[in-house]
Amino acid sequence: MSEPAPTPEDRRQICAALVLEAAADGPAQMGVFTDEELIALDGLDTVQLVPLPWIADNEETVERRISASIALRSLIARRLVLPAELLADDWDDLGDDPRRLYAADPVQGILTLRRSFTSLITFQRMVSEQIYTVVQYVYDGDTLLEEEITADGYHHFHVLPKDSAVDHAVTLIDQDEVAGEDGEPITLRMSAIEEHAELGPVLSDTRALTVASLVTRAGEAEQLTFYATSDSMYVSRSDQDVTTSETAEDPELEFVQASTSSLRDVVHSLIDAGQENE
Repeated sequence: MSEPAPTPEDRRQICAALVLEAAADGPAQMGVFTDEELIALDGLDTVQLVPLPWIADNEETVERRISASIALRSLIARRLVLPAELLADDWDDLGDDPRRLYAADPVQGILTLRRSFTSLITFQRMVSEQIYTVVQYVYDGDTLLEEEITADGYHHFHVLPKDSAVDHAVTLIDQDEVAGEDGEPITLRMSAIEEHAELGPVLSDTRALTVASLVTRAGEAEQLTFYATSDSMYVSRSDQDVTTSETAEDPELEFVQASTSSLRDVVHSLIDAGQENE
């Protein structure tokens, strides 16, 4: 007698576990999807937690529903979305709607992991007017799902061990490897930065700015900003609870020059903080 088919929730959890297991021997690429394909897979009414740059740039000329419908046809042709009959062991398993569609196992695993994280860390690197985004989904184990989003709306998914996730984030923050020595902290109001004898000239030489934002399931948040200049790396953070208009408009920030080792420690602490707030 055959075993009963797994429930939809069981299947989602099984698929998610299989995706995470792919990183057992190191980082593993899990696939590339477009903005339109993700909204087709998630559903048009599902709120997306990540940027959709192609959708945002073309929303006035291309209706979201139409782009999602076209994307779904492509997913079916690539067998990333399958009709129920191909997944059922028995005709009786098809239920009331045998024409319904399912995401293939690896795709379902990615979709599940994008919604079941302990915390979410977003790195947005800005150079001139171009923005490159890396999102790391943190869980209670040592494996993360990572989503790289290009400016033209391609989403590259990887699963990777925690240490590899730290390495990748540091590489994104310091692409030109300008981090040198560690420095002493400097605390001042945002309005005073430009006139500061040391920080003013240094930060005006910023070539790439990366903002790292941590949001946990418990609703806690933390934000760090990394300034890559021509020959150094600075990190800023605000430890204030912004509760008044005065602090919101002109917060007190702490700046410190950081080495590569310190960058690793900072990113590692963000992931640890996300896991501690499970």
